[in-house]
Amino acid sequence: MRFDLVSIFPQFFDVLDLSLMGKAKESGALTIAVHDLRDWTEDRHRTVDDTPYGGGAGMVMRADIWGKAIDDIVADSGCRVLAVPTPSGKPLTQEDVRKLARADQIMVACGRYEGIDQRVVDHYRSAGDLDVFEYSIGDYVLNGGEVAGLVLVESIARLLDGFMGNPESLTEESFEGNVVEYPTYTRPAQWRGLDVPEVLQGGNHAAIDAWRRAKSLERTARVRPDLIRQTDPQSLSNADREVLARYGWLAARDASQWDHVTVRPATLNDVEGIAHVAAVTFPDACPPEVTVEAQREHIENNLSEGVIASWINSSRHRVMVADFHGQIAAYTMVELFEPGEGPDDVPHDIIEPAPTYFSKIYTLPQWRGSGLSGAIFEAAIDDARPHAFGTQMVLGTNAGNKRARKFYTRHGWQTIGRRTFMVAGIENEDVVMVRDL
Repeated sequence: MRFDLVSIFPQFFDVLDLSLMGKAKESGALTIAVHDLRDWTEDRHRTVDDTPYGGGAGMVMRADIWGKAIDDIVADSGCRVLAVPTPSGKPLTQEDVRKLARADQIMVACGRYEGIDQRVVDHYRSAGDLDVFEYSIGDYVLNGGEVAGLVLVESIARLLDGFMGNPESLTEESFEGNVVEYPTYTRPAQWRGLDVPEVLQGGNHAAIDAWRRAKSLERTARVRPDLIRQTDPQSLSNADREVLARYGWLAARDASQWDHVTVRPATLNDVEGIAHVAAVTFPDACPPEVTVEAQREHIENNLSEGVIASWINSSRHRVMVADFHGQIAAYTMVELFEPGEGPDDVPHDIIEPAPTYFSKIYTLPQWRGSGLSGAIFEAAIDDARPHAFGTQMVLGTNAGNKRARKFYTRHGWQTIGRRTFMVAGIENEDVVMVRDL
C-alpha cells in the first residue's frame, strides 16, 4: 500500500515514522511519500492561496496549484484514489476504511485556510481517472486536513496484512459489526476503590466473551444509537437482543426495524396494563390438566388489579414493567423475604435463609423471541439486589414447561428440587431453581 500525502506542512507527517507505522514502513509493507504543495508554485513567495470570489473571510487554496501537483503525482505513482478531508465530507466509517484498504495507492490532499477551490474535486470526479472521496472525521473544524489525513492513513494501515501483531485485535475493536469496543482493564486488580470486574479475573472464557459482547452492546446503545439503527435485528442473537432491549431497543422476532421500549419500576398507573398482560399470559404457563375455569379463578383471585396494586404499594414487593409506547408489554414481580421467612410453597430445607423470590415474569406473545423477556428478567434482578436480605434468588416453574426451564438455565439458574404449586385447587408439580444474587 502506498500513500501520497500532499500538504503545505509536510513535516506534520513525521509522526508516521513512530511505532507500528514506522515498522511497517521499514518492512516495506507500507510506502508513504510526503509532498510539499509549494513545490508546484512558481512565484517568489511560493503562494498557494488567494482571496475567495464573492468575498468573505479567509483564503482559498488555488485550483491551478493543486491541479499540477495531483497530475504529477498521478503520473509518477499511478494513484487512482484521491481522498480529500473536509468538514463537508461524508463521515468516515469503518466500512469506508475497509473499502479503501483494497486500493493499492491513495493520495490525500490536505487543504488549509478555507479549503481547496471546489473545481479541483469537480474536475477529477468528472474526468473519471480518479476515485474522489471527500470525508470528514467529525462535526468540528480543524486548522487543516493533516490531522484527518493521519487518521485515514492509520485506520487503513491497521487493516493491511501483517500490520497488527495479533490479527484478533482487529475483530474485537470498535465499529466491527456496528458496535463500539467493550471496556478493558489491567493490573492492579483494585485502584482507588474500583475493582476489575470479577468475571474477567476468572478463567471462564465463555463467560468473559459473553460479558464483553454485552458491554459492547450496552455502550453502543448508550453512546452510538445510530449504529444500532443501522443493524438488522435479524442478524443478532437472542442474547444480543436481550441486552439491547434492556437499553431501549426492541424489534419483534421477525421484524427488520427497531422500536423503543422502556424497562422501569411499575407505578399505580400501570395496574390495568399489568392485569391485562397477566390475564393474557398466565394460561400459557399452565399444564394441560389445569382447566380454563381453574385458570380464570386463579387470575381473579391472584392477578386482579387490586392484588397488583397491593404489590406496587408494598415495600416487600418489586414490580417492573416494559413500557412500549404507553402500553405494558411485559411485567415481573419479585418478593423480598427477611431472615427466617420464605415462600410458603418452597421447601425451606433446600433454599438459603432470607431468599429473594422471583414470583412472576410474563411477556405478551407478540414480543416473545424479541429479547424483551430476558431484558426485563435481568433488570428485575438488578432492581431487587440492593433491597435483598439474603444472597440467593429462588423461583418455581412447571416441570413440563421446557421453554421456561431452558430460558432460566440460560440466565444462570440451577434446579435444586421440586415443590407443589396449586392453581385453583389443582395440584401442579414445579421444579425449584436458584441463582446467586
